[in-house]
Amino acid sequence: MQLIDQRDWAWTLYADGERRYLSVLCGTIASYELTLELDAGERARIGEPGFVDALAREVAYRPDSYKARHVTGFRAAD
Repeated sequence: MQLIDQRDWAWTLYADGERRYLSVLCGTIASYELTLELDAGERARIGEPGFVDALAREVAYRPDSYKARHVTGFRAAD
């Protein structure tokens, strides 16, 4: 697992081979992480300016819409 990019207190992008995972900080009073495995379309757009920020913002503001995609037990390598 490799850390590709991050925005402090917002999101972290990881790579594991061809797979990409986006961990997003969600919540207001109680904070938690929601981690998604990016699909092929999302992976293709990673290099577009602002794409990861926009996706992370959408996940943070509408976490219920993304909970079905949450990778339970996700752990980045220490």
